[in-house]
Amino acid sequence: MNRRSLIFVALAATVFPAAAAAQMQPPQPMTTAQFENTPSGSPVQIVVRVTSLRRENLQADLLVQVDASHYKTTGTQLDLYFSADTPVVMGSAADVKAGAVLYIYAVATTRNRADVKKAVVVTPFVKVL
Repeated sequence: MNRRSLIFVALAATVFPAAAAAQMQPPQPMTTAQFENTPSGSPVQIVVRVTSLRRENLQADLLVQVDASHYKTTGTQLDLYFSADTPVVMGSAADVKAGAVLYIYAVATTRNRADVKKAVVVTPFVKVL
């Protein structure tokens, strides 16, 4: 191997794992103020704890991130439209029940309401303080 090849291999070994690790981090969820000030029709990323699911109406507490695996409640109650065909990642629709913690990708509709486009079940990986 020539010197140029060795430099390329060394760079690839250090840069690509770092890039892959950065991609594996979940996006930062919105704070209560950010969510409440989001215009209708805008995408939102939030973390919630489900309080109930009746038909397509998911009631949930908005959570705020404390650190990578800890969240706390904000006191804000949300009404989320959660259709039967909403994709659920790292779990199934059966996991979306009272007490479940979900990372939600949605579109804001009105105050404290949004239409869920994708839900990621993170219940086993986080703790609500």
